[in-house]
Amino acid sequence: LRGMPKIYSAAGHSFSDVAAKCVHIINLASLRTLESWAGRQIDPLRFRANLVIDGPEAFAELDWLGEEIKGKEVRLKVFKRTQRCLATNVDPSNGQRDMTIPELLDKHLGHTDFGIYARIEQGGLLSVGENMTIRKTTA
Repeated sequence: LRGMPKIYSAAGHSFSDVAAKCVHIINLASLRTLESWAGRQIDPLRFRANLVIDGPEAFAELDWLGEEIKGKEVRLKVFKRTQRCLATNVDPSNGQRDMTIPELLDKHLGHTDFGIYARIEQGGLLSVGENMTIRKTTA
């Protein structure tokens, strides 16, 4: 860093990879597959997810565009896959570039998508371990 870190804010602006107000979701089954390709453990923090799910098959989430994810109170609508950038190459524990995640994804999948973005259609309490359902929507 050059100088002290600064925190910026701007009304109506998202300091994110996407302009939409949304949550980022990754699937632990996908992460485990990625780890097998890499031959090492990968800290999920590399992907800066808001929600980490476990249960669906590896990379099933990439086919959920337009689908609804529903919990007891929460309802989300998936609208975009997450294209991974070079930031995922950095170990979050020490700041060192030690992997080539986008290249690894492209080699095995033919693209660099890992994770999905979803809009919050209905907010509420979401508990650790809560079962959620995925369903097709008509719109």
